[in-house]
Amino acid sequence: MTRYNLCNLTFVSDKYFKPFSIDSYTFTSKYSFNSEDDFGCKIITSTVEEHRRHKLNAFVTFKGKQKDSLIWKGGRVGLNEVKSRKRKLIEDILLISSLLVGKNVFLHSRKRYPQCQLVSSPHLNNISKNSFELQSDLTMALNQLKDNKWRKKFHNGFHLIMMYNHANVLLRESRYLANVIIWEWLYPQIHPSGRESLKLKEIFLFLLEYFYPSRVNSKLLKSNNIFHVLRNQLAHSGMFPIDRPYAEDWMKQLSELEIQEYLKFFGNLTHAVVLKTLGIDVGNRLDTFDFSSQLSSYLRTGRIFKS
Repeated sequence: MTRYNLCNLTFVSDKYFKPFSIDSYTFTSKYSFNSEDDFGCKIITSTVEEHRRHKLNAFVTFKGKQKDSLIWKGGRVGLNEVKSRKRKLIEDILLISSLLVGKNVFLHSRKRYPQCQLVSSPHLNNISKNSFELQSDLTMALNQLKDNKWRKKFHNGFHLIMMYNHANVLLRESRYLANVIIWEWLYPQIHPSGRESLKLKEIFLFLLEYFYPSRVNSKLLKSNNIFHVLRNQLAHSGMFPIDRPYAEDWMKQLSELEIQEYLKFFGNLTHAVVLKTLGIDVGNRLDTFDFSSQLSSYLRTGRIFKS
């Protein structure tokens, strides 16, 4: 049996989680269950340092030969051709796990590679709250990933790599612009014509109607979409407040804090849309961040705040 150590596979701080299996892999916490604590090991106070430091807190075991990566199509990691490693299915599972638990989950051995992310906690919210949910979500995601039609449609899940990389962009404004690219990329993959579009409002509206059918105020969002305005504001001006001549008056009156809430909501929305392509609906699992009510308000009125 082969064993690999893992970094940052956790759900609540550094607490114990029950072992679970996906494909030929079994994931186990490094911590032992503590009968004095219903959740396992002791709670660690959340600090900036805790969100930055990579922690070896789990391991994965498997028997036999591993399957090659589907997302990276085999691929290799490392700059030295002689010492580089061929990517395996475990890296696909860890990438999707990262999108589900809101942590940069990776093989501990990858810490010495230049591709290793700087922080343990990227700008992603926790979707799978425990090992049971993660096992269920990963099973659904891998069923999609193993489907030839899905891989052809989404280029082996390239948008999953983009979501992971963009979530590790530390500056919120730059991260927003990066996430817009995911929408631009998804449009031709999903649109029946397979064509690209240079019209962001068209891209946003089509994908919103695709992922949230019967919930979109199409007439309103076709002409009045704040995310189109925010993209142009940042790309052409790089600063706030919103001063685009074509922006609605209410957009120009938004405070800095309100604009930051729109940027945060768009990150959550992009995260939710990417997971929908894997068959995972976040539902009310982002309600801690008021996502459901903000989404309903945005799809209906074009705003996330009550007017």
